[in-house]
Formats: sequence, structure tokens, C-alpha cells
Amino acid sequence: MKYRTKRVQVRQKTLLGISIVSILLMLSLIGTRAISNSDRAMATVKEELSQTPEISATDVAPSTTHGLWVTGDSVILGIRYELETRGHIELINARVGRQAPELIDVMLHDKLNVAGSTVIFNLGNNNKLTEPQVAALFDAVKDQPKIIVVNTAVPRGWRDENNLLIARYADLFGAQLIDWNAISTGHPEYFAPDGVHLVPAGVRAYVDAISSQL
Repeated sequence: MKYRTKRVQVRQKTLLGISIVSILLMLSLIGTRAISNSDRAMATVKEELSQTPEISATDVAPSTTHGLWVTGDSVILGIRYELETRGHIELINARVGRQAPELIDVMLHDKLNVAGSTVIFNLGNNNKLTEPQVAALFDAVKDQPKIIVVNTAVPRGWRDENNLLIARYADLFGAQLIDWNAISTGHPEYFAPDGVHLVPAGVRAYVDAISSQL
């Protein structure tokens, strides 16, 4: 009887050990799968951006009609097709990772071809802005019939300071400010895992905000 009891105890301990190991393995698989799904989603965004050609003024033929002049960084690259369904894009010039100094040069060059166009640009995602940079950007487009600027929701330390500068100069130059930081607050479903680039729901919300000012 004692022998059989010990065997039962051993068997119970063995089964318990197997159960614990099984549960740990399942939790590990679930965690790994969640991380893997997040990694795959981010990889998809990066792949789409890498396959998206940088768009510059040389890619767009001069037009006698006054459409939209759109310029900025990779977020602008990601919204261009949706934006095209809302209004004719006369010229688009956007590049992954573009920072303010380059954007100033691009604007000064491109504005010669789009004198009568509404300008739409985003600002503040890729670097901490300085006041001279922001002043130069708005000065470059001050003669456009309408200026629409989109601020940043990027999860970086410079976001709030950048947005204060953008708001100040948007008011000074009579620009229409799209407060993307406020619009997107509480909407993680708008963003890819990096918190910057947009998934389709975010693209629609971003373009809706722009369209409301056209």
C-alpha cells in the first residue's frame, strides 16, 4: 500500500511538472507570437516605404492648372494616393527622413513652378526644430494663396517644443494648422508600431483633416 501511494505521489508530481512546463511553453509561444506579429507589421511598413520611390519636382510635369503643392517626409509619401482622391496634386516632393534644412531648400526650388497652388506640408517629425528654420520655411511659402501645415505626433522629446514653434509661425503667417498631435491622441490604431508612420485608418484620418481645410 505504501509502495503504491509513493508511486501515485511520484506520478502526480510528474504530471504537475509536465503541466507547468506546458503552460510556460504556451505563454512563451503567445509572447513570441505577439512580438513576431508586431515585428512583421513594422517590417511591412518599412518594406512599403523602401519600395516607395522618393517623389521630387522632376517627377511631375509643370501644369497650367493650380492643384496642390505637397511636400514633406515619409508620412507625406504614405498619404499621397489617398490625398489624390480628394484633390488634384500638381506637384509633390517628399522623402523618407527629410529634415527642416533640406525642406527649406526644396521649397525655395519648387515654389517657382507652383506659384498659384495651395501648399500642404508636414513638419517636425525627424528633428528638433529651431526658430530660424521654422521662420525660413514659412517665409518660403508666404506668397502661396493658402498654406496648410500639419504638426507632429511623433513620440520623441522634441514633439511639444516643435509644435509650439509650428503653431506660433502658422498664426504669424496666416496658415491653416492641422493639429495632428491632438487629432491622433487616443487613437493608437492610426499608427504602425513605430508610432510615427500611418496605417490605412491613420492615412484616412490625416487626409480628412487636410481636406477639411481645402
